[in-house]
Amino acid sequence: MTLTNAKDITISIAISQQERRTAQQFAHQQPTPEKALSVYMNTLAVLAVRKYLEILDIPTELEASYSWNPVGRLCSDVADLKVTQIGHLECRPIPNCERTCYIPPDTWSDRIGYVVVLFDKTCLEATVLGFVPTVSQQLLTIEQLQPLETLLIRLHQKNTRLVRLSQWFDNVFEAGWQTFAELLDNKNTDPALAFRTLSVRGVDIDDSKTLKQMVEQLYIGQNSTLENEDLTTALIHLLHTTQDQEVRWTAAELLSAIAPYHPAAGIRRVMDFGMQFAGHAVALMVAILPNKEQRVAVLLRLYPMGSERYLAAGLQLTGLDKSGNVFLDTQARKRDDYIQIKFSAEFGERFSIRVSLDNTSLTENFII
Repeated sequence: MTLTNAKDITISIAISQQERRTAQQFAHQQPTPEKALSVYMNTLAVLAVRKYLEILDIPTELEASYSWNPVGRLCSDVADLKVTQIGHLECRPIPNCERTCYIPPDTWSDRIGYVVVLFDKTCLEATVLGFVPTVSQQLLTIEQLQPLETLLIRLHQKNTRLVRLSQWFDNVFEAGWQTFAELLDNKNTDPALAFRTLSVRGVDIDDSKTLKQMVEQLYIGQNSTLENEDLTTALIHLLHTTQDQEVRWTAAELLSAIAPYHPAAGIRRVMDFGMQFAGHAVALMVAILPNKEQRVAVLLRLYPMGSERYLAAGLQLTGLDKSGNVFLDTQARKRDDYIQIKFSAEFGERFSIRVSLDNTSLTENFII
């Protein structure tokens, strides 16, 4: 490997015989010659970027990358590399004679950036050309690329980023946090398969009789009687008067089921983690409700994605305080369709959430 002295700093990387064998192995699993060539070049690009990051002592998790999953390679034009505790970096190849690089639309989200890798005719050497943090079109020209030093800045920013939950009350959201509707639209996912427990486990939100019975039970639990026939008004009243946090969350989820955008139902957003955990696709939902005395109620829930019916057994959801100490922890069993943790925190308080399975883990940092 040779680092050039050019002002726009590129890096040339030798492709080993073993790396070419790996790329050929992945290519032979594809149904058409065109798909085989695409997978071959994508794999070499990922391995080249991995070597580049190794030079910089930046840890990566090859097997946690979508591109290292057989289903991911078969169903998508994917060339990502998982950067430990930061996210997925897309590594797009171009041949030596080309001046533009194709960026598939299904990689435009859930990426921390895009690195373009130039290959010679023999594919014995690759040149890491440059980087862009985001894309919004399918063709990226070489002239649009930023110096590789901007990639290092981006990785540093991502490594230290905080999700500021208090801003969610003002409808300010960090990139990647979507509504349920947006996520399902982007992934073209059948809602009957994903997020079966979108609001309240086992409740048919179209069954007004069942909903009314649940609201009545909440009132009975508060030693009160449901007098208002309008369920939205009844749930809002309950949210504003009860001190029982379990009751508040149930009321908020019922309200969200019948009036998804009502401000009294709190704010909820979801982050797609993709197939990072032994090939199992999962998403993290974060919901917040304002409490009295400058506190915020927080609900965190892990859902299976796509055609997955249940979470992988052993998948863990862990809450960590600002010092890294565990304050809450839960683990999926064989037939769990979600797992969750709930707590409350003060404005300005920091915490982290770790999702883990076997040797793979992902951490998101938050501040109220």
